[in-house]
Amino acid sequence: MAENEGFVDISLEQDGGLLKKILVEGTGDEQPPSGSEVKVHYVGTLQSDGSKFDSSRDRGDKFKFDVGVGQVIKGWDVGICTMKRGEKAILRARSDYAYGDSGSPPKIPPKATLDFEVELFEWREKVKEPYDMSPEERSEFAAKQKDLGNAAFGKQDWLAAISAYDEGARYITFGQGGDGGGHGHTHSHGHGPCSGHHGGDDEPELSDEDKKLAIALLCNGAMAKLKVGEPDGAKFDCSKALEFDPANIKALFRRGKAKLALGEHDASMEDAARVLELDSANKDAETLKRQAELDKKKQKQKEKAMCSKMFG
Repeated sequence: MAENEGFVDISLEQDGGLLKKILVEGTGDEQPPSGSEVKVHYVGTLQSDGSKFDSSRDRGDKFKFDVGVGQVIKGWDVGICTMKRGEKAILRARSDYAYGDSGSPPKIPPKATLDFEVELFEWREKVKEPYDMSPEERSEFAAKQKDLGNAAFGKQDWLAAISAYDEGARYITFGQGGDGGGHGHTHSHGHGPCSGHHGGDDEPELSDEDKKLAIALLCNGAMAKLKVGEPDGAKFDCSKALEFDPANIKALFRRGKAKLALGEHDASMEDAARVLELDSANKDAETLKRQAELDKKKQKQKEKAMCSKMFG
């Protein structure tokens, strides 16, 4: 039929129930998996006369939903999962892929075939919580987060880097240590209210490779937090990394820098001294130690001057 020219049958039954015509090609090869949160713009029209019944573009806000799980009509659940990032297409949905025999009065009549011009902007895959994953799955996810963090760090997008490193660390350290592997400073784990699920004695100790991954995520996260002036978070991350490797030079040095920023001069000097025990030629540790000593001296002079004013 001429009216279906340029359309491809993407219906599950291959009976013409759902057709697709690409208007603008997307980029890459990836398509949103079922369960992903997608973000789209759309314009819905009746195929019979072209009259518009709904449009996210008219409202000015992109429409966000979980695809493939029944939150929207079947035509969208099936059709959007065939699209690529940036693609714009027309999805022509027969009534059994749209609103069925009853339609959706008053705008959509019974047994109506609908056209949707859909533009797919992005999607975010839903990830299982660490307690629902095997150790191998947690390791794989954490490694991906490390790569994302490294890419963001290279672009000096410190907040995105911190988010990725923290998420990776939360997964890889799950069930390790006395806090159950929760990564953060509150019982919410930084991701909403705590579910009550924590690791326990049944969680195996990390392999050597996973320990290296955990240390890298924690140390990299600490570096990014120092960049944005979050020394408390950097100190926490480094201390966690040192649980896996007490002689890790990067963790010791960055914790020393964090302690210096927090005004913990003696503790900063201790970390710097420990680095120099492990690596006597470490120039950065020597500089950190001198800076901590200098800052401590300045602080004492400042306190002495204040006392003189108060009691002089």
